[in-house]
Amino acid sequence: MNVSITVRHCGETTTLRAEAGTPLAPLLREAGLLTLPCGVGKCGKCLILAATEPCAEERALLGDAALASGLRLACYTRAAEGLDIALPQAGALRVLTRFAQSDYPFRPIVERRPFAMPEPSLDDQRSDLQRLIDACGAKGHALGLGQLAALPAFIRNARSNARSNGGCGDGHGNVCGFGLMHGETLVGYTASDEAYALIVDIGTTTVAALLVDTARRRVVAARGEHNAQSPYGADVISRIRHETEWEEHRNGPNPLQQAIAKQVSAMLAGLLEQAGIGDVDFLSLTGNTTMMHLLCGLPGEHIGKAPFIPATLEPMRLPAADLGIASQAPAFLLPGISAYIGADIVASLLAADAHRSQPPFLLVDLGTNAETVLCASGTLYACSAAAGPCFEGATLSCGMAGQDGAIDTVSPDPERGLSFTTIGDAPARGLCGSGVLDALALLLDAGIVDETGRLEADASPLGARITDDALTFTDSVRFTQKDIREVQLAKAAVRAGIDILLREAGMETADVARLYLAGGFGSAMRPESAARIGLIPEELSDRVTVLGNAAGSGALRYATEEGATESALGIIRRTRYIELSAHAGFTDAYVERMLFPERE
Repeated sequence: MNVSITVRHCGETTTLRAEAGTPLAPLLREAGLLTLPCGVGKCGKCLILAATEPCAEERALLGDAALASGLRLACYTRAAEGLDIALPQAGALRVLTRFAQSDYPFRPIVERRPFAMPEPSLDDQRSDLQRLIDACGAKGHALGLGQLAALPAFIRNARSNARSNGGCGDGHGNVCGFGLMHGETLVGYTASDEAYALIVDIGTTTVAALLVDTARRRVVAARGEHNAQSPYGADVISRIRHETEWEEHRNGPNPLQQAIAKQVSAMLAGLLEQAGIGDVDFLSLTGNTTMMHLLCGLPGEHIGKAPFIPATLEPMRLPAADLGIASQAPAFLLPGISAYIGADIVASLLAADAHRSQPPFLLVDLGTNAETVLCASGTLYACSAAAGPCFEGATLSCGMAGQDGAIDTVSPDPERGLSFTTIGDAPARGLCGSGVLDALALLLDAGIVDETGRLEADASPLGARITDDALTFTDSVRFTQKDIREVQLAKAAVRAGIDILLREAGMETADVARLYLAGGFGSAMRPESAARIGLIPEELSDRVTVLGNAAGSGALRYATEEGATESALGIIRRTRYIELSAHAGFTDAYVERMLFPERE
């Protein structure tokens, strides 16, 4: 029997219908109303407000105070006639759109070629497309069906405008415009004399888009959002599972592909409106291998299981409209290295000048999967460590993403034991990754957490904040013994990966000249806190260079640096990927790095 459910969110009311007794999580996910951090009912973060009797799982995952306030979990709340629920208000996600910039020979991957086209006649019956190809001096074309359908009107409107302006080119009313050329291939056309490009970094958690004025060589607008696929899970494995289920049944369009395509379209439309222009000349898109597969609607099933084989890692050029993105421009997708070292890491390596000669360096992109690359003697050693969504807050009791109210820094205070700041100076609602590292480093320095990760209060001012095996910040924000264990697992995986790369290259930590940190978390964390807990080598804490949104920066360079396509492919050829799960030394390194560093 179908029942009606009332959902209140963001000041609006929505009515949904579902089979009685079914969990609300899938229903809210399909409606795009709720993010499901884990997607399998284990994280306790699919919070809703409902006057229902809590089940055993909810009692285990939520405290008495949360249950008393009406909080429930969508994974365990079941549809019933007349059920009225509310979704807690979430803060806006802070997405990193800034990045380190360096000088390089600037040449857009798509170049404009002005043309003047004579009018057709009975003696010249070439097709509109052939006339455009000839006028641009192209050797071929890669226009999509949408571009071909719009071409006749474009040419005739341009001819009319040329006549109104007294003609152009040779002064006889010829059609004037710009052919968009990728090499000698025609990939688009425009009448506008403004040249813009869209650069998009599709992360598992966030999507960052940059609008670039390629004529003036500057970023004119930026936008960041939570990835619209997040209702299908916080990590790539959860999304692969949902995509595989869709592949098995093929009930309607692929929801994950549609979610990201619509999101990029909406971000593009917003940036175009902000800049007051009609369209871009091209798009440059990057992301991890799973995100690129989901964007293209390619099956990701085999990425998620051994031996981890993607459908493709090759660079691609195709009309953006073929991806469901509302643009007549061509889209360029960066190449990847492996199932878990994707196009975003290739982009980050471009941003780090890995295609140029430099002393040995490490590049670390800390996220759900922590990708690490060691550059030494012309070879790039790469690995991916399964850190899990710990640093993004999904598996911590009071963890959260970088939103207003997230504790982002923690410092010692002689009187109160500690002080902290929050994003947006808002009341504390939880801890984001940088705050977690600071908190744990503080506990280690105070001797309240020992090298094994055991938390035990002492008589110091900080010890007064330890209650029920947790460090208490506010009545509702705590950092627990279980949270410490989660961080141990994540940091051990990352650090063991670094150890294995150094071993494979025959190097010592002291040989590394620079440590590049990429991504939002890497840009926000304090290197000294990361070193204190053993996430990064202490010797490198004063050799850190923050790249910011390195993937976005590299995607921009891929599309605007002369020879960048060849540079990216050269990086891939020089990369030796190391599968940690199959490496004989990884387990021992992982166990060793579970311990926290001791200090005198």
